[in-house]
Amino acid sequence: MKYLFSIISFLLSSVIVFGATLSQAQAGAKADLEDALSRYSDLQESIKDEQIPLARELNALKADLRDKRRAAERAQRLKDNSTVDLNALQVRVEKRQEQLDYVANLVADFGERFERDIALPEQQLYSNEIDKFREAANVSIGEDQMGKVKRLLDQIFILQTSIERFKSISGGQIFPGEAVVSNGEVEQGKFLLMGPTTYYTSDSSDAAGVALKAGLLPPIIGLSPDLDNQISATITAGSGQLPVDPTLGSALAMAAQEETLWEHIQKGGIWIWPILFFALLATLTALFKVYEIYSVKMPRAGALHGILKALNEGNRDEAMKLAKAVQGPAQSMLVDAVEHSEESKELIEEVMYERMLEVQPRLERLLPFIAVTAATAPLMGLLGTVTGMINTFKLITIFGTGDAKQLSSGISEALVTTEFGLIVAIPSLIMHALLNRRAQGVMANMERMAVAFVNGLVRKN
Repeated sequence: MKYLFSIISFLLSSVIVFGATLSQAQAGAKADLEDALSRYSDLQESIKDEQIPLARELNALKADLRDKRRAAERAQRLKDNSTVDLNALQVRVEKRQEQLDYVANLVADFGERFERDIALPEQQLYSNEIDKFREAANVSIGEDQMGKVKRLLDQIFILQTSIERFKSISGGQIFPGEAVVSNGEVEQGKFLLMGPTTYYTSDSSDAAGVALKAGLLPPIIGLSPDLDNQISATITAGSGQLPVDPTLGSALAMAAQEETLWEHIQKGGIWIWPILFFALLATLTALFKVYEIYSVKMPRAGALHGILKALNEGNRDEAMKLAKAVQGPAQSMLVDAVEHSEESKELIEEVMYERMLEVQPRLERLLPFIAVTAATAPLMGLLGTVTGMINTFKLITIFGTGDAKQLSSGISEALVTTEFGLIVAIPSLIMHALLNRRAQGVMANMERMAVAFVNGLVRKN
């Protein structure tokens, strides 16, 4: 009981103490809450005071950000546009460079054609312009665009020169110069350039005609005395009538290039001479054989019948007389046949065949030489062709393929030897065939007479 009372007392005292402490804690918490609320209120007031400037600053920063983003977008667009414009500009520059190269090549080609196409006497007249154009073309100025432009500007004058030339020749232009006249002399004279044709008259002689474009100095081709006088009078007077060549000089150039047979043969080189030698021998042989074979007289019709009739009647002397009267190679064959007419037919055939064998070599002699000529002439022509092509390739090695005139000698040798080889071979082959056929005809006639003699001979018992 005593202990229980003590415990209860302790508990009551503890409750009293705890209640007092709780009250104090509530009072402290309330005080703290009020203090916190006071400070929170002050903080809200402070925040309200600072919120407006910060909001303004934030709005300003956002506006600045928007402006900078817009500026960045504009800069990006400008950058993209500048890249596209730069590419387009590069493409345009490349096209302009290609056009510049094309124009430069056209001017260069035009200058070369101008020098090549103008009449040979005009080259004396425009020698300074041609030399200036060559110098501009040969100057080393690099391969950059400025160098190409400078070269183009240095060469463009040739166009103006060509235009002025066209204006001058359209109405006729007279200028002095040198030319090679018909006698091979170089004479000073006057040229009249009228369109594509160039006329000439000499100052020191009566030489006149049309100038050709060949050689270092133009050769003069006379037309006829009347036309040459007309040309000379027109050039001297400055007006008049002139003959016109509708072929633009082609006919005169072809006439000037005509060559004699001897000049044509000389182009064949060394192998043309063996071909001509065989041709001469074959021709002489053929002529001899024509005379020899075609002069062989054939027995007249009925001669063999008379001989057989006399033999069959027993009149041998009469048959011998008729046999000796036969002309040609058959005479000896028939005479021997009459002499051996009393022998057997086999022996008569052998005798007559022996005479035929004697005649055949005489008829066919020298014919193989004509056949050999017909076979070897093309081969020698082919040999000349091979040597000519070898010479052509040597010239190509030295001079290249730019100048065809340098190659003409080898090509001429190659073609002329083949030409003459065929010219010799074809007639030789034809003559051999004709002569051999004629010789075989004579032999066939003799063989026919021999068979007829043996078959027509009647044996008496």
